[in-house]
Amino acid sequence: MPLQTDHEFHREGFIRLALVAPFLNYLKERGIDPRPALDTVGLSADQINDTGVYVHSELVFGLLNGFSDLAGDRYLGLRVGEAFDLQAWPPFATSLQSATTLFEFMASFVRLVPQESSSVRHSLIVEAERAIYRISRLQEPAVAPVQVTGFGAAVYVRLLQSVAGNAWNPGEVVWETRYIAGLPPRYAGVQTRFMPDPGMQLNFPVDWLFRDVSKMPDNTPPKRLALDDEVTIVAALRSILRDKLDEPDLGPDAIAGFLGIQSNRLLNALKHHGTTLPREIKRLRTDLAEDLLRNSDKTAGEIGAKLGYTDKAHFTRFFKSQTGMTPSEFRSRLP
Repeated sequence: MPLQTDHEFHREGFIRLALVAPFLNYLKERGIDPRPALDTVGLSADQINDTGVYVHSELVFGLLNGFSDLAGDRYLGLRVGEAFDLQAWPPFATSLQSATTLFEFMASFVRLVPQESSSVRHSLIVEAERAIYRISRLQEPAVAPVQVTGFGAAVYVRLLQSVAGNAWNPGEVVWETRYIAGLPPRYAGVQTRFMPDPGMQLNFPVDWLFRDVSKMPDNTPPKRLALDDEVTIVAALRSILRDKLDEPDLGPDAIAGFLGIQSNRLLNALKHHGTTLPREIKRLRTDLAEDLLRNSDKTAGEIGAKLGYTDKAHFTRFFKSQTGMTPSEFRSRLP
């Protein structure tokens, strides 16, 4: 029976934009300007470095494919994955610290890793002769995740090699994916095969699961990044709009574009959560106004402008309609 994670919220397909940061850093270290690709999808480097921003996974797929084009490197995902610091990755470090066998490591890892990404389901499948670590996509991607697949191949092959220790034999390992163009044949000595499923998987001899894991010296898990329990359309919407509330167009098409989805999908997802776009924009404006009044010395006029109001009086009327107080009254009651 497979071990797996399958949270309902994963099906919405949103992921933390900060997961793109290793690609951004890789380009910058090589003197490659990422802005042309960022501009294409309406994002900035500052947003990528903000761990509170979420976008749809397909926007990320397109962005990373764009980075590959800029670099002139069809295997950019592999390069970034090879440079990725496994020891600093909480799911890896935490699982390795507590495990004595490869099975214990995998059983722990499969439960921890979905907290880092929310558009896939991870499974460990144990068969008579083979063990399969599978990463299933919960939706058929409209944008081919070629570079994401290359990154995954580099990370998961390295991960298995590092914990398998003396059991490691690349000739007995198979990496399977539909997006085979993301890595060369026999990458790192492992077999690479096409599979029709949009996900990816790594399979290896089942007897490896019962071997002792290869412990690395001074393996102290880093402090975990504080992550939300779920990534919903509402969380993604709030994260991407925090710095865009003064935009002249906050209609469904524009906001859906920020998130990397179609407007009908945005509206249907909000309806599923029992809310609407105007309601969520109003809630976000109110929350940000309260936060700025509480934690900054900005004037009411400055706060109103940041939230998209052309004059102080308009902002004051809005704030009082939502809180029952004017901005000055709200501030006067702060402890």
